[in-house]
Formats: sequence, C-alpha cells, structure tokens
Amino acid sequence: MMQTMMRLHIMRQVSVLSARRTRIGDLVMRGLITGTGASVFLLLAWVHLGLGALLFAPPATPPRMVATAGPYVVTLFTVSGQFVTGDGNAITLDVSDRTGAPVANALVRVHADMMTMPMPVPDEVAAARGNGQYSVRLVFSMSGPWRLTITVAVPGKQVTTASFDVGVRWSQT
Repeated sequence: MMQTMMRLHIMRQVSVLSARRTRIGDLVMRGLITGTGASVFLLLAWVHLGLGALLFAPPATPPRMVATAGPYVVTLFTVSGQFVTGDGNAITLDVSDRTGAPVANALVRVHADMMTMPMPVPDEVAAARGNGQYSVRLVFSMSGPWRLTITVAVPGKQVTTASFDVGVRWSQT
C-alpha cells in the first residue's frame, strides 16, 4: 500500500512538471510565431512601401550626366531634381553628334525602370523637340534607384540607346 501511494505521488509530480513544461513551451512557441510574423510584416512594409528609401534616401542625382549612344552624345539635365511628385520631374536631354552638332530631327523616347523591384510605370514618353534639345516630364511612383533608358531614332539611321541611373527621393528634405 505504501508503495502504491509513493508511486501515485511520484506520478502526480511528474504530471505537474510536464504540465508546466507544456505551458512554458506553448508560451515560447506563441512568442516565436508572433515575433516571426511581426518581423515578416515589417520587412514587407520596409521593402514594398519603400520605407527603406524614406529613412536611407538614395544618393542625389547629378544635375548633368553624359552618355554615348552609337554616333550620338546624350546629355541628361535633371532640371527639378528627382522626387516622387504628382506633377512630374522636368528632364532635359541634349542630343548631338560626336562633333558636337545638335541632332534636331530625332525621335527621342524615355523609359523609366526601377532597379530594385518591378514597379508600374508609364509607357515610354516621347520628348518634346527642340534644336537638339528634348524635354520630358517623368512621374516616379516610388523612391529609390531608377534607370532611364533613352532611345534616339533618327530617320534613315540605326536606333540607339543610352542609359542613366537616377536616385529618386520621397521629398526635397
């Protein structure tokens, strides 16, 4: 009888310890699941909403950049800076041949692609013509690094492209 009572007492102690371990294990697992879910949510917000570019803005775009596109020299001027705005960013392009003579009869198109993620952007924008100068207004949907691909088409000649990397910021501050 005494042995039976001791066995029952030991079994009760083991079951109490097991219940405590189970409760602690449940709390630890709930904490891990909740913490992991919160971390994933914050990372998605950081990347998808562009919060990283809000806190760590991309470098400012130089006001003047030059690239060679086949027989042409394309100079990009960022007139208004590059910011996420509803009214767009003014960009001026000078297109000249290698001797420096302006190319006045070209069809110039600008296409913007975000380099870090696929973003919906407007189709290629045709630049307004001038005497070798072409201007366009681009609307960027998000802050971060963007690549502008400039296509120069002169009648009777091969179509060429030039690319420029620009840093788009959320605001001017």
